[in-house]
Amino acid sequence: MELRVSPGNQKMGSIPSISLPAVITCRDCDCKNKCYARKLERIRPSVRNSYQSNLDLLHKHPDVFWREFESVIMASRFFRLHVSGDIPDADYLRNVIKIVANNPHCEVLCFTKRYELVNRFLESGWLIPKNLHIIYSGWPGLEMNNPYSLPEAHVIFKDGTTEANETAVLCNGNCMECAITESGCWNLKYGQQVVFHEH
Repeated sequence: MELRVSPGNQKMGSIPSISLPAVITCRDCDCKNKCYARKLERIRPSVRNSYQSNLDLLHKHPDVFWREFESVIMASRFFRLHVSGDIPDADYLRNVIKIVANNPHCEVLCFTKRYELVNRFLESGWLIPKNLHIIYSGWPGLEMNNPYSLPEAHVIFKDGTTEANETAVLCNGNCMECAITESGCWNLKYGQQVVFHEH
């Protein structure tokens, strides 16, 4: 298999994921100055190479990328998109939506700051599959255009400040626990928020 799939980590448990390089697949945002994924890529060349390999595969052999992506989704109960990186373009989002819709047994979690891309799909009549949990990720100074009231994620900074509302669900730090108990990010409804401590 050419697609680099992470089998999980301390926070996510055994939930597999694929990632793309931080910053270069993301919109321009001040979050790049505190990006933990970017820091991880700097200190662990193997991680950086894995993320870059996925992006290279997507650009050079998209048929392989999407075939292998679907094979992983078919074999998974839960899956996370982009521990690092973001939705690079409309074609990528279109393929994700189609594949996830064809595999309703797999719950897929995707945080994104590409609000406009998702909004355009919704405006044009596309439906987000029930098993694709797209959460708009906020950052101070970045205007979040969220006319469809998709779930949102915000940060509690070390000084205690946050843009989350008072009803936001606090992340418990364990993706697998939330997934199997149908709580947290995996179960956010339209208009709801989750909040993470800065890390």
